[in-house]
Amino acid sequence: MEPWIDTARISVGDDIFDTLGDGLKASDVFVFLLSNAALQSGWVEREVKFAAKRQIKENHILILPFIIDETPVEVMPWFLASLNVRRVRADALGAAEAAAAAWRALQARITSAASAPSAQFQRDARIDKLVAGVKFLDREAAAAAAIEIVKATDPSGRNDLFEALLSYQDYPDDHDLLMRILSIIEGCAELAPSLIDHRVLARMSDNPEFSVRSSAASICMNLAQFAPDRAPVDILIRLSVHDEDWYVQAPANAALKAMARALPAVLQIFLGRLHSTDADEREHAAHALWEVAEKEPEILDAEELQRELLRLRSLRDKESAHYLADALSKVNQVTHASGYKYGI
Repeated sequence: MEPWIDTARISVGDDIFDTLGDGLKASDVFVFLLSNAALQSGWVEREVKFAAKRQIKENHILILPFIIDETPVEVMPWFLASLNVRRVRADALGAAEAAAAAWRALQARITSAASAPSAQFQRDARIDKLVAGVKFLDREAAAAAAIEIVKATDPSGRNDLFEALLSYQDYPDDHDLLMRILSIIEGCAELAPSLIDHRVLARMSDNPEFSVRSSAASICMNLAQFAPDRAPVDILIRLSVHDEDWYVQAPANAALKAMARALPAVLQIFLGRLHSTDADEREHAAHALWEVAEKEPEILDAEELQRELLRLRSLRDKESAHYLADALSKVNQVTHASGYKYGI
């Protein structure tokens, strides 16, 4: 990424308005560092209004707001009130967090453009016939359609009909069709998990439509219950973040928690998130560990939880510490076996 900074870009003798305007027109994202001083700046006000107009016109995420002091969220300009704002520290760590968010926004835009359906998209008559008999939330009809698709798998494991079905997840402007397609894809995943490889789930998890990502997370959740070694951890890490849509992150987190007994290293995902600079992310991770302690306290390490609890208390993170303290209490009530439970 190449930042546009006025002191570096505007030379002595340049027309300030023209040069600044060129920068605002050419920028791919606008990182708005909101503070009390910024709110008093006429320059900042003009720049943010220009960026807001561009965001409406271009219809994609352009403004990334971060609060860098104690300014309350409520004083955000009214035309930015609907945007998700994050509070970061005014230091190198906060700068790194803002830069990472800008990078993710650019990646999402590239992914969205790459996955957008082309003008040459051709509907498949075979898929249209199968989908025609499936109504929204009709699991039996979706399962029947999935059976017909699974039957088309050749001896090598390839299924061209399933590939045609997958292409419909990017079909534009027809949400009802999309939901019926997703129900059939999920039916195929239940009947023939071998069709749902990493490539398929990665494609679904990168889709800008949250319903597709939610379907990918649900498929992963089912895999985690019955075949935890088949559930793709890298994809679940992306889908389980706290600021993802609830219908996406909830099943993704459920999948990770279900895998924890068979793959204990999964717990390090939640423990690692306790070190985030974002208090909401820490609380989200602490709540996940509390839920594990509710169901399977014996798979958690009391000493590790104790260390994290002390660190959270040193940060005065009361919400996260509350969940972790309760989780630790449940873990301490369990008698742990050391090493293998059975063996010769």
